[in-house]
Formats: sequence, structure tokens, C-alpha cells
Amino acid sequence: MSETPPVSSAPSARQLRQMCRTSRSVTLATIACGHKQVSDGWPVTSMVLPAFDIDGTPIILISDLADHTRHIKADDRISLLVASAPVGTGASDKIETDTARITLFGRAVPDASAPTRACYLRAHPHAAQYADFADFGFYKIAVEAAYWVGGFGKQRRIPGHQFIEQDCQKLITGHDGIVSHMNADHMDALADIVGHFSGRNPDAGWRMNTLDCDGMVLTTDASETSDTTPLRIDFAKTIRTPTDAREILVEMCKISRG
Repeated sequence: MSETPPVSSAPSARQLRQMCRTSRSVTLATIACGHKQVSDGWPVTSMVLPAFDIDGTPIILISDLADHTRHIKADDRISLLVASAPVGTGASDKIETDTARITLFGRAVPDASAPTRACYLRAHPHAAQYADFADFGFYKIAVEAAYWVGGFGKQRRIPGHQFIEQDCQKLITGHDGIVSHMNADHMDALADIVGHFSGRNPDAGWRMNTLDCDGMVLTTDASETSDTTPLRIDFAKTIRTPTDAREILVEMCKISRG
């Protein structure tokens, strides 16, 4: 997936959300309750696989058998640490002290609604094999604050209502219709956009997988390409409605076609 380009000054809320949307995993911090190794109230961290809703709200899928779920049920206050690159063993993706990162502070709220489930599984389709197990549940994080660090002397603090994009309900409601329409009638436009805004093969049969207030994710299973990794293309501005989505996609198509 594409990476958000580095910023020379403190990033906007949109850029912070875009950074979160490209993360593969995040560190979850909870407050211990009934832990077998440490006393109640001890900070405990674990790794979770997040999805980010259309407005930027984090979603996690966790098991009741996990320590962090028990902690959340006792005290719903949590933190999520999102780094700009995945942790790995190679020098090229090693996390350094100047790696950009975001801490999201919020409360984990159980959410068994169909839209939340659908949003998570669009991002992580493999999770469908266990999402309906009795001990698994979806949680949305009600973000109360965000703290970005971009290296030495680079930081920004914003309240949760600025991190989460407001007034996105029309886009949330219209999401599936937009995606279906683009894939049924405008795959040529998607190919042109891919060709101009990414380095990927535009002729690989790209389809829109998801759309959010900050960009879109496209996928391909074309046999003529060995790279079927989902492709994220960020928008140059925030959208909130289906009309906004149409306008920015038309604009991107025009740019791609010169």
C-alpha cells in the first residue's frame, strides 16, 4: 500500500489519519485487571490489527480470551500507538527514534453493528474466518485525543473531534453504492488514476475496494501481475459526501488523462 509522504511541518488531521490508514498493526495499551503477572492498574501493551472507519475511527477485533479484552471490560480507557512503518528485521524498515508515530487516546466501545463488521472485514477479509466466533468482538475506539511525534522537536497535539472527521454520515451511507458504481461503470477511470498516481501497472484490472474521507483502496487479482498487494491512493482533500467523492474522482481522472 502507498505511504503518506513525509511532511516538513506538523501534519494536518487528514495527514495523521492517512498515516494511520497505512499501518499494518498498532500497539494497544490497556490497564491491567486480573492479570496473572502484574497487579491491577499496571500498564500492559499488546499488538492488534486495526481498521480505520470512513471518518477515521479505529476499529479492533479482539478475543474475550485475551488479557487486553478483560482489561477493557474493567476499564475502557486505552491508547493506540501507530508507527509510520511496520516493525521488521531488515535495516530498511527498522523503527528508529525519529520514526513518525501517533498515539491515540480513547475509550474502547463494543460495537456489533453490521457497518462496523463490514468495514473491518473490507480491510482484513481473512478475519472473516474467526470474526463470528463466540469469543470475538468488534470494538470502536472513541478517540479523545491524538499526539503526533515526527522526530526530535516535531510534535502536535489535537483533540479527538479534530482527528475524527465530522459530518461523514452521507459518505458512510453511500459507500457501497459508490464502490459498486465505480467498479461496474468506471474501471477505465480507475486504471487511469492508478497509472498516474502510483507506480503500479494500470492494466491489472483494478477495482475499488474501499473509500473513506481521505482516499481509496484498490485491489487486483489479475494473473498478469505478481504484485496483488492492495493499493492506497490518498485524496488531496477531505471528502464527506457522495457528491464530494464524485467530484474528486472526476478531477483525478481528468488529471490522469492530461
